Amino acid sequence: MKRIIHSIKILLNLSIILLLSACGNVQVPSGNVEESAESPKIIPDYTSVVIPPNIAPLNFEVDMGGEDYVVRVTGADGRSIVAGGEVIQWKMKDWHDLLEASKGKDLNYEIYVKNDGKWKLYRFSNHVAEEPIDTHLSYRLIEPSYVQFCGMSINMRDLTSFDEEIVYSTPSPCDERRGQCVNCHVPRNQYNDHSSQFHVRKNKGGTVVMAGDSVRKVNLKTDSTISAGVYPAWHPTLDLIAYSTNTTNQQFFPKGQQKVEVYDASSDLILYDMKTHEVSNIASDTTLLETFPGWAPDGKKIYYSVAKYPEGITSAMLPQGFERMHYDIVSRNFDLTTRTFSQPDTVVAASADGLSALLPRISPDGKFMLYCQAPFGTFHIWHKESDLYIMDLRSGDIRRLNNANSDDTDSYHSWSSNSRWIVFSSRRDDGSYTRPYIAYISPEGKDSKAFVVPQESPEYYRQLMKSYNVPEFFNGTFDVGRSAIVRVLDHQPIQAIYKSKR
Repeated sequence: MKRIIHSIKILLNLSIILLLSACGNVQVPSGNVEESAESPKIIPDYTSVVIPPNIAPLNFEVDMGGEDYVVRVTGADGRSIVAGGEVIQWKMKDWHDLLEASKGKDLNYEIYVKNDGKWKLYRFSNHVAEEPIDTHLSYRLIEPSYVQFCGMSINMRDLTSFDEEIVYSTPSPCDERRGQCVNCHVPRNQYNDHSSQFHVRKNKGGTVVMAGDSVRKVNLKTDSTISAGVYPAWHPTLDLIAYSTNTTNQQFFPKGQQKVEVYDASSDLILYDMKTHEVSNIASDTTLLETFPGWAPDGKKIYYSVAKYPEGITSAMLPQGFERMHYDIVSRNFDLTTRTFSQPDTVVAASADGLSALLPRISPDGKFMLYCQAPFGTFHIWHKESDLYIMDLRSGDIRRLNNANSDDTDSYHSWSSNSRWIVFSSRRDDGSYTRPYIAYISPEGKDSKAFVVPQESPEYYRQLMKSYNVPEFFNGTFDVGRSAIVRVLDHQPIQAIYKSKR
């Protein structure tokens, strides 16, 4: 038996060697090759995009019928990499060497497709940006379930490779006693100062706040606030986190394209002091809905979305009239010394046009505000019409991201630390599952065509029955281990103290 096993191992090793040799000796067709003016069809669509110089290999499948396939990519210095077959998977080192040599210039692709013994050539180019992308991306993976709190996790992906780790996952199998919901793993300053937080709701619930390798659980719900902290925004320099507090509900539809509408019946903004564990109100007008805070990079201004209840509708009457919920974006100045806020100023008056603007996110260089807009509502992830818009904060000019957007949902978004890249959730692939898409934003605020985060297998997204939720850039690896998070969740949370304004 040992001899048989040994022989099998030898044959397997020999097969691998022969396969690798074959891949390394792929020949680019020459001679009688017909060139096509058409753009090639590949999955994912990585044609004509701007890519970071440190991104993982853009592996793809050639989606054109053929007997054989050869792909060559040539860099700015003339070096090239070649692969054969319908599924193209580049070697990690060869790919990164090619990108490094092509910063600020183009990669030229040649796709050869063989049919009836004849080759046809298709071409396209990608531009390699000078500016790198933040090295990691955090997100929640969640199945399309509305009632169960299991099978979800917060993951961290290395964007320079295909490595992925789980930050925290909910117990599985789960039941009513052990059920948890986790969400919103949001860093401060793209994790450049090694601080982040996320929420755990239901069993062992609390807000998990991490700074360096320390971790603690806090209960931000007090008798004077609507709920615990929901949507967070870290102050860039002070140990403060702004949160919305929300009473959120769901409305299901028995017919039509829209499956569900998620809406807030009430919402306010609070400020949490990490040192004193005090919470105080930022905005708590009972006639308004205030949500989705976001700080300016100097910490001297906070932006958020705000809506009035539809005429004739009160909080208790919702979901009646939810299609008439229109959010504007406002800002308040913040005094770093007294920690007080000014009265709000309107930044985007979307409601005047019968629209709803959400999730204001300011670029780290302070020049642009990115937000998503749809005809109504507060959860644009459920709105097919949702698109991304950008405002130049110097001129006030607003425009739709025509290159990055799609015909389906484009919503939750965040900036890279150098303000040149955005990541956002999109349902453009199948209309049901959100996937993380990346786009380049020029120093002038112009957007490029978006591309999905690359995976080792081009089949990955078609086989994954989970959505990517709340993608956030992290510049560096995560400091806190899963065991430390599990331990702190087993303990009672630190109770926040409500501090009223004087």
